Amino acid sequence: MGKILFQLTPEIIDMIIFAMENQSEDYFVDLKTGAIISDEELSEEYDVEDIDLSLISVPDWLPSDGFQLMESFVAVLHNPVYKELLRKILSAGKGSFRNFKNTVKEHESLTQQWYLHKDNIMRSRVIEWYNLNSEILKYKDVNENTDETENLVLSDFVFSINNPKWENIIREKSAESIRESFEDKKDLLGDYLIDRIEMFSDIPGNIPVFACAESLDGTLAGVIGGLLVRTGPSRRMVAVVNIIWIEKKFRGLGIARHLIDLFSKNALENKAEKLIFELPGKGSVLVSTLESRGGDVFITTMAVNTENL
Repeated sequence: MGKILFQLTPEIIDMIIFAMENQSEDYFVDLKTGAIISDEELSEEYDVEDIDLSLISVPDWLPSDGFQLMESFVAVLHNPVYKELLRKILSAGKGSFRNFKNTVKEHESLTQQWYLHKDNIMRSRVIEWYNLNSEILKYKDVNENTDETENLVLSDFVFSINNPKWENIIREKSAESIRESFEDKKDLLGDYLIDRIEMFSDIPGNIPVFACAESLDGTLAGVIGGLLVRTGPSRRMVAVVNIIWIEKKFRGLGIARHLIDLFSKNALENKAEKLIFELPGKGSVLVSTLESRGGDVFITTMAVNTENL
């Protein structure tokens, strides 16, 4: 199979989503041009021996995906009346798809939220599909060479520094992120890191800083948090990042990178000379991002069970 050479533009994403939702035909994407080809058009435009070299199927979108999409929409709704109404419709079984969509259409505010949520999820699915195929074909990740696509996705989020709206749940998300890093298999290590962050945060003179991403429906999508710390005899300023949390459904969209850059800009404005990332677990997810920004490993922490010594 040849490499993916087309750029994943917003227009191509829209066409792929349209093809995904069309359950009456199978669709493919031309690797060189990004053109969407229906199963019916294959015999007219492609030689049989070239099909496997030129085309890949659009991402799968099954009825079960549509149902999960509706469930995820209900989960993020804040209005308790609408939330309970749609929850009951989905649990009713027969006719739930039609009744759900009819109910959403009857309420303008719900309609707007629904289409925004649906668009975010399906765009995320397309970008994930593109990245997966790019990786398989040893081609660059979409997030590194299609700024237009990432900017389009990020336009669906509001980014801020030290937003008081989220201040009270920062530690909660910090703990959640740490425990996820250890996959709940090393509770003692997670507890240690959570306590360590809290003690460090409570030291007088350390200034808490956090950058947040919020979806347009008011959901916290991600946060990067830490401290401004004066250190050494000269009391020079460094910024320490010890919280990185992205809501699972929003991962892969470039939110973490944008938050890192926002946090870094704030650190620079506050005269911090270094930005230190203390990542739980192996921190491998952000290694390439930090290395591309000149990051270097300067300390390695390891844990050993005492019975092994």
